[in-house]
Amino acid sequence: MSERLKLLVLGAGNQRERAFYRWAADGLAVTLVDGFSYARYDHLAEQSLPEEVRDSARPDLDALCALASRYHGVTTLSDECQITAALVAERLGLPTAGVDAARLARDKRRQREVAAEHGLPTVAHHAAGDPHEIAEFVTARTGPCVVKPVDAGGSASVARVTGADEALAACEAIRARGHETFLAEEFLTGSEISYEAVVRDGRIAHSSVTEKDVIGDDCFLERRHLVAAPERETPGSAGEQALRENVPALADALVKAFGVIDAVIHLEVKLTDRGPVPVEMAVRPAGDCIPELVERTHGRDLYRELAALATGRQTPAGEPTGENAAVAGVRFSLGTGRVTGYARPVDVLQGLETVRIAVQSGQVGRIYAEPAGNWDRVGYVLGWGPSRPVLERELALAAGRQLSLTGLKER
Repeated sequence: MSERLKLLVLGAGNQRERAFYRWAADGLAVTLVDGFSYARYDHLAEQSLPEEVRDSARPDLDALCALASRYHGVTTLSDECQITAALVAERLGLPTAGVDAARLARDKRRQREVAAEHGLPTVAHHAAGDPHEIAEFVTARTGPCVVKPVDAGGSASVARVTGADEALAACEAIRARGHETFLAEEFLTGSEISYEAVVRDGRIAHSSVTEKDVIGDDCFLERRHLVAAPERETPGSAGEQALRENVPALADALVKAFGVIDAVIHLEVKLTDRGPVPVEMAVRPAGDCIPELVERTHGRDLYRELAALATGRQTPAGEPTGENAAVAGVRFSLGTGRVTGYARPVDVLQGLETVRIAVQSGQVGRIYAEPAGNWDRVGYVLGWGPSRPVLERELALAAGRQLSLTGLKER
């Protein structure tokens, strides 16, 4: 009997249950090393070690390499562990996204600099540890700007600002959450998408597009994601369709410029009046249940792809893992107030044709104010089916029910 493939996962993040389900279904022996994620998967992995492995904590790489030497591959599901996972894999001669690529994934300033060095579109920006430098950049611009941490993901602490006072307040809020370097950039108008792709040996092998909706111009936290089957994508206007057609070439150029080797990437792009402009790229799978949406519509499991890349194997052959739905979507419930009840899925999903999953994350008693990051979502609903209009309508209805049953006012 051949030895089971063993996968070491350094850090997980939120909404990653599907990854551990897929790996177990494919027969992998998975060990998770994670002592920081709010979401816990200890009972889903064969072994779980509650240790600190975030890049910022500078974990003991010698100890991690000694542990990883017993595994066929090393990977991460967390934005905060991309460098650590790449360093361990490189030291052991295992497949990796690439250390340079991982470092870029954790530094929005360098991403913009490298893109510009390779003649790729970028956004006017300034990074600094001094809030007053950020304020000076903002006041020098004619329009609004965005201020964010250089090294954070999950739409954390991103603010739209106008003028020095708002810029300084945004930096203060960012610093209060533990970040020391700030990035200010011009505010780009236009719709936003993300591009999910499997990169093998530095080349994009498979890809899909995720449509995104955010709360509004004053809050960039994402409220909804939609993924359509390849033949059912509806890009909207002819101009937006032309912009989308340029995204694969942009992604390919960024992969080469950043030195990505073997990874499942998540690239966020703004479709502006001057063409598609990259916002940021990570060398780990998208969060927010996007891999589940890709699976339902494209029949391709990004978590299966990730494990195959990490262990140096081709993706296992077999039946498609999705249902070949025309469209799949997730909508997050965002509200303010105190959680007073539990929104039972049987009540949230009653009478709906397309929405199949309802998850409440906010516990009774928690108070929600203005959201600062993905952790401020109350829950989510997820579905798929043959009709986009029906799915969009039912996602909104289900999310509204979820908020009402928890006692919150919709944001």
